[in-house]
Amino acid sequence: MDDSLGTVVLIAGGIGLLALLRRLSRPVDAASLEPPKITALPFPAANEPENQSRLRLRNHYFRGFDSETGPPDPECFYDELFLELENPGSGDSWTSSYFVGTPSGIAQVMREEGWDEMFGTDLLIVRRFDRELILRSLLARIQEQYEIAPEPPRDPHLG
Repeated sequence: MDDSLGTVVLIAGGIGLLALLRRLSRPVDAASLEPPKITALPFPAANEPENQSRLRLRNHYFRGFDSETGPPDPECFYDELFLELENPGSGDSWTSSYFVGTPSGIAQVMREEGWDEMFGTDLLIVRRFDRELILRSLLARIQEQYEIAPEPPRDPHLG
């Protein structure tokens, strides 16, 4: 009797697993998906017409909170922001990240981590969370870097 109970449990579990896999593998209706947000950077390449942008911001997101709603306390936060960029001319795309925070948010992280000092090259400090200001500031920084080196950053370990 124990063998038949085990067999029934095994078969029932297999049927349940099969039903779950079928449900998870259903095709998604493409009409219900939102296309990625694509924002043109406010600068053209030197040899392109003024109305044609060289880079596009495909998407952006923070590690710890939603970009649309912002952090719980707009005057005290520190988080990593990811920018997905694309060069339509070459087809290259890459993701860059920057740390963004307020002075009080940075001080809070330093206290919590027990840090006495902090270095940062990709750090943007703002008075309070303002998504438009943050994106505008970072895009201006990328513009400066792009004018100096118009290729996306390459991983030196990949050759």
